[in-house]
Amino acid sequence: MGTLSIQGRSTFRNELCAIGQIILRLTRIVIPKTLRARILELGHEGHPGIVVMKRNLRSKLWWPGMDRSVEKTCRSCHGCQLVSAPSKPEPMIRTQLLDAPWEQLAADFMGPLPSGDYLFVLVDYYSKYKVVEVMRSTTAEKTGQFLKKILSFFGLPLSITTDNGPQFASEVFATYMHENQIHHHRITPLWPLANGEVERQNRSLMKSIRIAQSEKKNWKDEFDNYLMRYRSSPHCVTGKSRSELMFGRKMRTKISQVYDFHMDDFEIRDQDAEIKEKGKDYGDKKRGCTQSNVIPGDKVLVKQHRENKLDPTFKPEPMIVKAKHGNSVILDSNGVEYKRNVTHVKTYIEQPLCQETTVPSPVVMPPMDSPPELHVDPPVKTIDSPELCETESIPVELPTSRP
Repeated sequence: MGTLSIQGRSTFRNELCAIGQIILRLTRIVIPKTLRARILELGHEGHPGIVVMKRNLRSKLWWPGMDRSVEKTCRSCHGCQLVSAPSKPEPMIRTQLLDAPWEQLAADFMGPLPSGDYLFVLVDYYSKYKVVEVMRSTTAEKTGQFLKKILSFFGLPLSITTDNGPQFASEVFATYMHENQIHHHRITPLWPLANGEVERQNRSLMKSIRIAQSEKKNWKDEFDNYLMRYRSSPHCVTGKSRSELMFGRKMRTKISQVYDFHMDDFEIRDQDAEIKEKGKDYGDKKRGCTQSNVIPGDKVLVKQHRENKLDPTFKPEPMIVKAKHGNSVILDSNGVEYKRNVTHVKTYIEQPLCQETTVPSPVVMPPMDSPPELHVDPPVKTIDSPELCETESIPVELPTSRP
């Protein structure tokens, strides 16, 4: 009996044998450390996934920790990361009910409509009261004029939340906000859900316009009817209409009312918090939300706008995370800062540095006309190579050559 000393576990010590200079584990070739990087490179040609690459290599080769090496190779592949699926969204962050109406507003433009008109929408976060103006132009000057007209009726709010449209990002709009001491909060670019209050109202507005168009009616007249119904209807959370929360009184409509429903402020806040929490739990579960593990200093890939189906999901050049505030991150790319939602970034896994080694000459195998003769030469052969794996040595007995 020959004796083979190999570093590994005793579960496979009886599965090892040698044919010439090749060590086998049953029918799979055992690969030394110097060749593993090249094998992983060949096995990842065509960019197979982890499961496919494992299945392919397992059928032919083996070395200790091969599965972990395959996983690391696939996850750190630059090309695979560029076209991989985006990260799951983070759990929703619910806003608390404010103390009074018209303190915090959300604004947005909807359109253009087929008529060439735009709808400028203002929504109060407290009462959900909605003000809508039909506009032909969306320049910063026209936007400021309409906003000045509306605020002359209702007063100046503390803050206004908008997206990053050109009229809201202009110097003219910034000057108007500064002169009236209104805090202008711009949401994370390319993430309209951050201004969900007004985005949700836009969907309802568009529904009413589509119905009017399908019924061959004047959509502007029907639009006024929609606003009357919306402002006078009790809210599903507070139990009070938007006009009652806004002005402290109910609107008179065509439908008569014979009783008064009273609800105090504490009950309104309790119901608001309870309904919002239920909606958050449902939404987080439906979208499969997970907490992002991105932290400042990480190198990440950033999602890009795809012009065609062949474009990768992410931009090729990684960026550095400078700061993280809630579910928004500030990114740095050669001194230029970008603001994105965490769903638009994905942690970049750098490829491990491969040690350059000299590839030995290929082993010439004898013709396979007849079954190869299993032999060990010399009769007692010891394989004690640190290139196989890193754990303790376990003696393995190999059978001697058959006569």
